[in-house]
Amino acid sequence: MQVTNNDMKSIILLLFLAIIISQGKAQDHTWAFGFYGDVQLESPSYQGAFGIQAKYDFAKHSGIQAQVYGRNGYVAVGGDYILSLLDRTKSNFNVFLGGGISQDFYRYHEVHEDQAWPERRESFTMFNGQAGMSYYFPAVNLSLYTGYKLKYNFEWEETEPNYLMFGIRYHLW
Repeated sequence: MQVTNNDMKSIILLLFLAIIISQGKAQDHTWAFGFYGDVQLESPSYQGAFGIQAKYDFAKHSGIQAQVYGRNGYVAVGGDYILSLLDRTKSNFNVFLGGGISQDFYRYHEVHEDQAWPERRESFTMFNGQAGMSYYFPAVNLSLYTGYKLKYNFEWEETEPNYLMFGIRYHLW
């Protein structure tokens, strides 16, 4: 049996990842603050929304988070319950599920037949479901995460799927 160059690269990468995971100190901070973003993959006109987030882990598998994010003409404020499938004190890698609620605020001008209408403001209550994964880097107290998010608009009774969420958090204490 001959080992190819690609096989050797794969073996080295797997060994490197195994060493990082086994040598890492598990997360022992309960408060984290950072950057949050989401992009809807289905709509090319959706420009993404970005903001800040805070998270508090109150148990080995449970946490809550709050975020404020938006873009031009749009702001959302929300909170989520996060269930970590792995014990965060024993593993730097984690998989999570979450659900929460947000209030989304829109401000825009309608254009109809080359005539602009006065500014219009609307707000909607949304249910947010999410699934994702994260990794904590103990040497710098940072965690990176990404996941899939869907939003349900209570007023329109409409589901908006295919959001990619991502972020980075600094763990304080």
